[in-house]
Amino acid sequence: MDSKRRDIIVAAACAAVLVAANVVLFATGRLPERLGGVPDWISTLGLLAAVAITFAMYSMLYKDNPFFRAAENLFVGLGLGVSFWAMWYLFFKPDVYDRLVVPAFDPTAHVLRSDLVLIIPLFLGALVLVRVSPKHGWISRYPIAFLVGYWSGYSIQPTFHSLILKQVEKTMVPVQMHWIAWALCCAAALAIIAAAYRAAKGGKMGLALKIASGLAVVSYVILRNTPAATRDPLAVQAFRGVDTLLIVLGVVAVLCYFFFSAEHKGTLGAVSRVGVIFLMISFGASFGYTVMARESLIIGQVQFLLGEWLGLM
Repeated sequence: MDSKRRDIIVAAACAAVLVAANVVLFATGRLPERLGGVPDWISTLGLLAAVAITFAMYSMLYKDNPFFRAAENLFVGLGLGVSFWAMWYLFFKPDVYDRLVVPAFDPTAHVLRSDLVLIIPLFLGALVLVRVSPKHGWISRYPIAFLVGYWSGYSIQPTFHSLILKQVEKTMVPVQMHWIAWALCCAAALAIIAAAYRAAKGGKMGLALKIASGLAVVSYVILRNTPAATRDPLAVQAFRGVDTLLIVLGVVAVLCYFFFSAEHKGTLGAVSRVGVIFLMISFGASFGYTVMARESLIIGQVQFLLGEWLGLM
């Protein structure tokens, strides 16, 4: 059986299952949707369209197909429509149309002198539209450069505050621990740096160090969230101290990794390899959050299919 014929059979089977499920829902009285006891066909058609689009979007799991591309383009088009609606009713109408255009046709309204400054962003926005002209498209570079420069300057303060000052603040908090806990933390840090010093880049010992560090982090997180271990005030204080020391070690090690003015050999190389471990843990956590976000989307769609469509939930 060739690929095209197999794709047609799969598409026909999916369409048959979808149609059969809707027929059963209509036969059992689950559909159509009712509003005050009266069939609401608009809501029913919207529900069926949402179900069909959901199946079309997830048909990508089989392979790229026309149904997926149609649903994707429909999604992009609807997103653009919603974006234009939001831009008009949230920005252009209250800030531009009502302030500059309406007073031109309403003798009781007047344009405030402070509102005339809106002509400048309108002019820059009009220059951006010149991008569609092959001959004069270069003019659009000036407002785009102005926009990039403005937002770059605007984002310096929050970026500096969140990515630098907050990191520095977390490395300057007081750490109150028993001297035994201090000794254990210092011994663990020295052991990690010593192991990283002897671990060649890409070698088996380096791989073992990364695996051991990952297991140690997982074990610490489990111990950190164990109720029995968090009832003792001294244990809670020790955990807080270890958290602070881990942040300090991670910040210093990552900064050493990005210090390229000296070759990463000796002690600097060992500390930078520890920084790689912290970076991998950070990237892994970010990837985990991304996966969880995607899983939440799938869970939401499954709940929609089983609840609003099939009525099983």
